[in-house]
Amino acid sequence: MAVLLLADTLEPLNVISDRRLVLLLSKDKVAFLSSADEEEGRLAVAQRRLPDQVLIVRLLRHVRPIRRSLHPNRRNLLLRDQHTCQYCGCTALPRELTIDHVVPLSAGGSSTWENLVVACKRCNGKKANQLVEQAGMKLLRKPREPRTDQGSILFLRYPELRVAFDAFCRVA
Repeated sequence: MAVLLLADTLEPLNVISDRRLVLLLSKDKVAFLSSADEEEGRLAVAQRRLPDQVLIVRLLRHVRPIRRSLHPNRRNLLLRDQHTCQYCGCTALPRELTIDHVVPLSAGGSSTWENLVVACKRCNGKKANQLVEQAGMKLLRKPREPRTDQGSILFLRYPELRVAFDAFCRVA
């Protein structure tokens, strides 16, 4: 079960555990967004089981959201590029993918969002220590830094929450 915590303004804040949900409910700090979710959540808590669907709760008091920044590490790059080689378009398991510098470090490149892409081992070997054009290759998408608002970060890491949140937004 995933519990999406929204601010009082309905902006995504965090994903919390079922244990944290019980604590916040007992202190009357959060509320469910719908009566159906409330019934399912309270029943699950009473029976000490986890609900099957994603639960969305909102804080009853205003808190200022923390602005976080994402670092271009392997995990975040795989999430941004959706486990897809940015040269040939093949999708693979993380262990079969590498991180490639579009402009190699030896040619003055850096380790930034705009210079790092996910590549399969074959494409990374083909490109080697060259510029993309020199290797006769082409990028499928220009690499860029992902949006850093809290909702975007959460939805990047938990795609199932985006589906539930989008469904909530359509109803609301």
